[in-house]
Amino acid sequence: MAIKIDYALQESATNIRRNMFITVAAILVVGVSLFLGGSALLLQHATARASDQWTSQVEVAVFLTNDISPDERTQLQNDLTAMSEVARVTYESKAQAYERFKRLFANQPDIVNNTSPDALPESFRVKLKDPHQFGVIRDRLDGRPGVYQIRDERQTVHELFKATETQRKMSFWNAIIVFIAATILIATTIRMAIFSRRKEIGIMKLVGATNWFVRIPFMLEGVVQGLIGGVVAVCILLLPPVRSLLSSTGPQLAFSQSFRFQVTYGDIVLYGSFMIAAGMLIGVLGSLFGLRRFLDV
Repeated sequence: MAIKIDYALQESATNIRRNMFITVAAILVVGVSLFLGGSALLLQHATARASDQWTSQVEVAVFLTNDISPDERTQLQNDLTAMSEVARVTYESKAQAYERFKRLFANQPDIVNNTSPDALPESFRVKLKDPHQFGVIRDRLDGRPGVYQIRDERQTVHELFKATETQRKMSFWNAIIVFIAATILIATTIRMAIFSRRKEIGIMKLVGATNWFVRIPFMLEGVVQGLIGGVVAVCILLLPPVRSLLSSTGPQLAFSQSFRFQVTYGDIVLYGSFMIAAGMLIGVLGSLFGLRRFLDV
């Protein structure tokens, strides 16, 4: 017995109307599952992009001692500029260092007020052609008179990204748990629809209905639930407050003014199609589980 598309759609709509409450619950659970999973993926994508951008932009900070003479400072700058590994050298005075410090602790005025400009050392900001050549620069400058400390700001970047790794993993595993719950809930929805129409299904089997003729409307019902759940998740992610909240959970670097960690609308659109497809997959899996467990066809 062949099945017509309009018949399958009509039967699916009937099942959804008969079990509206649990259908809405299934859609919401699918939406929450995909929202958590999509958020984790978006953060992972934005983190990888920001890491590449920041790693290529950060500089080596060569801090100077307070007793360095003008001649020693000039000679050090000339030596740094002459190094083949160096792309650019920028001098930062105590006043400029203090301005950077105020930007870094803009939300902590007590720290700024208790720190005088003279407490911060002057330095050279060294942009390397290859950020991985930090070790070469460090070895050449280590122990040199007038040099107080050499710091690779990539270490700060890596520490910040490492601090957010646990948060992303927790979001991912939470999404997996809710994913399983959504699949079970859709299976329960299908089970209820089958139970409410068990006599009708029995008659259909007696008159020669094939297994797939009976299955397809229920599978389509699960797909519709998953599809709507995926759309709901994407719509939530597209809300400006939600996108801003996701962006604020990522690492922020005060010394990087050109790049900021952010989840863009383009990222959401890119992953939105995968999220909707995942929602439909949840619907298919839930339907198959419900059919296999509760429908002897």
